[in-house]
Amino acid sequence: MIEARLGRTVDPDENFFEAGLNSMALVELHADITGVLGIDIPVTSMFTRPNVRALSRLVEGAQEPVRSEPARLRPVGGSRRDVRARIRRDGGAPR
Repeated sequence: MIEARLGRTVDPDENFFEAGLNSMALVELHADITGVLGIDIPVTSMFTRPNVRALSRLVEGAQEPVRSEPARLRPVGGSRRDVRARIRRDGGAPR
């Protein structure tokens, strides 16, 4: 998909912007990827995974079967003071 947009092959570790794509092209590429593969990944992934290799790891993970029991996530955030208080209260690093 990237090669079709650029008209050349792209090294898996080459940054999307250095390869010649811009922000709009990344958003369009996101639409192509999610539409063709039928997966749901955030559009911001195109910017936080800046090359083909990093993005492919995310896509491969998105295509894995969903576990029958959802993972229990603890809310993260708040002020540093709140986070430190939670760490002291829970007796360890946030998970």
